Amino acid sequence: MAILSGNRASRGPEPGRQIDSSVDIMGLAETLVRRWWVVLASIIVFVALAFFALHTISPRYNAVARILIDPREQRAVQNEVVQQGLGSDMALVESQIEVIKSEAVLGRVVKEAGLATDPEFVPPTAAGRDPFEVALEGLAKATEVTRRDNTYVIDIGVTTKNATKSARLANAIAAAFVQDQTSSATAAVRDVSTAINSRLAELQTQLHDSEEKVEAFKREHNISSSEGQLLGDRELTSLSASQAAALARVNDAKARLQVMQDALRTRGDVGASAADTDSSLGTLRIRLADAKQRLADTGQVLGPRHPRYIAAREEVAQAEAAVRTESERLVSAARDDYQAAVAAQNKVNDDLKQATDTSFSTNKDLIKLRELEREAQSIKVVYESFLVRAKETAQQEGLNPRTARVIAAAAVPDNPSFPPRMPLLAAGAMLGLFVGILAAILLDLVAGLLGRSQRASPAAAVTSTSPTTGGMVLVTTLGDAAIARRAARDMAHSAIARDRSVILLDFANDASATLPGLAEIALDETSPLDAVRIRHDSDLHMLNAGRPAAVAKVSQPVLSAMLRDICAEYDDVVVNVGELDGEHNLPAQVVANMARQIVLVARGGQADNREAEAAEALSNNGAVAVSVVPAEAEKSLGQVA
Repeated sequence: MAILSGNRASRGPEPGRQIDSSVDIMGLAETLVRRWWVVLASIIVFVALAFFALHTISPRYNAVARILIDPREQRAVQNEVVQQGLGSDMALVESQIEVIKSEAVLGRVVKEAGLATDPEFVPPTAAGRDPFEVALEGLAKATEVTRRDNTYVIDIGVTTKNATKSARLANAIAAAFVQDQTSSATAAVRDVSTAINSRLAELQTQLHDSEEKVEAFKREHNISSSEGQLLGDRELTSLSASQAAALARVNDAKARLQVMQDALRTRGDVGASAADTDSSLGTLRIRLADAKQRLADTGQVLGPRHPRYIAAREEVAQAEAAVRTESERLVSAARDDYQAAVAAQNKVNDDLKQATDTSFSTNKDLIKLRELEREAQSIKVVYESFLVRAKETAQQEGLNPRTARVIAAAAVPDNPSFPPRMPLLAAGAMLGLFVGILAAILLDLVAGLLGRSQRASPAAAVTSTSPTTGGMVLVTTLGDAAIARRAARDMAHSAIARDRSVILLDFANDASATLPGLAEIALDETSPLDAVRIRHDSDLHMLNAGRPAAVAKVSQPVLSAMLRDICAEYDDVVVNVGELDGEHNLPAQVVANMARQIVLVARGGQADNREAEAAEALSNNGAVAVSVVPAEAEKSLGQVA
């Protein structure tokens, strides 16, 4: 029964093959335990480097002041002449951030804090430049202004080498910004107040002059009052309404006449609108439609030369002539209506002109008085409006408006913000751990390579036959089963390195018994593709004994047949049976009888009398090649004697 082709031409994983990509955790753990001092030394070194960095890097301290930008709705004067605040446009908050970063705010802090003489902000390398400009650039770099989410709150952070200085500068920037906003608002109110008062004085003079003109005109023309409607006003109002109505009738008559003329010219019919208002035309249109329908019906049935068709065509022509005649009459009537409407409009216009001339001649003094009074009243309205604004501006100017305020002053930070102490130490420890693990693994690899180059046959090796290659190699031990498994894997990997197809059979009692294995294949409970695993990193094929219930059902003849099939398919078969004296998932004697070589791993690195005796017993009087090797030695197939 074929297990899996071990042909070198098809060494890659087959579709459906179970690939073992697991890491040798036990081997890694053993390496770390053995090389613990390497890992510990690496951690200590990197933590020490982190401590050194903490003590050599100049610390930076960050202090944050918090300000609130007041929205427009929060104002003391209901009808502000100069609107304060930002309203609902959150983009203006971003504008205020740029104001904080501006020279108008930061420059004031540079002057008040004396940063132009501070070596931290004006280093010796900036010699030859304007100290104020250098300090301004340094303060801008040390300052971070951010908006807190979608709120009106702005954080002003300053980072320097001194904790007290950071808090002092952050508070100074916040105070400078608030003062700048207050000064700007106060100046705007003051400018508006000055302009309003100047205009108010002009309006007062104009109002006085216009009222004097009214009184002088009354005295000159002996008019005591202009109350009530002027003479002829009612007549003028009525004639104006009549004029509008006459114009509407002219336009309507003209439009109706135009539509009817166009329809008569293009279709010979004034249209359905005229037919709806003239019963005779409507009757003629119905008669014409009936005649056209009869003509169509006759043409379809009798043809165009039939006398009835000719009579029907003559009837249609007569109906069309009658419709056209009636339409021309209606057009003529519409023209008469239009001319009558024009005549009525002309009469109304003449009457209105005559009434206007009469009213002007008889009441021109009162009209002039009304004009003077209206002029005076308009000036008075504007003057009163400006007077109210002048009072509101005076109130607003005295309120000292504030569009921003500090809600949290910057406190002196207790710990530096850079470098971060605990994260740096943690990073050093993690880096040291990683480097230590890598170094331990590399040391093991180097030690293994040196051991391989210097390897010789163990002094305690017991040989019964000459070295052989290929076939089945059984690996066992009198001590810890783990060393037998590790030796079996080393042998398998060594053979793979020589481009040989290898399968590792793990029949030890501590092997996994949860996965399907050789027993399930023998019982046809699973396929070889599902049972045989392949390590992706080495192309090593691996197979365990199987689950206990299935193992119990496999007979020795079936087991022997399965092992022969496996030996036929692979260049080398490595079988780990763990401890020689322990219980086994499959009969170890069956494997021992089929093995070409048996390797007994000595736990102490030196074979003792017990292991020599065991080797002699396993050799079966020289029928099988048996080798006793130390646990630390790396043995490859074909090198075991």
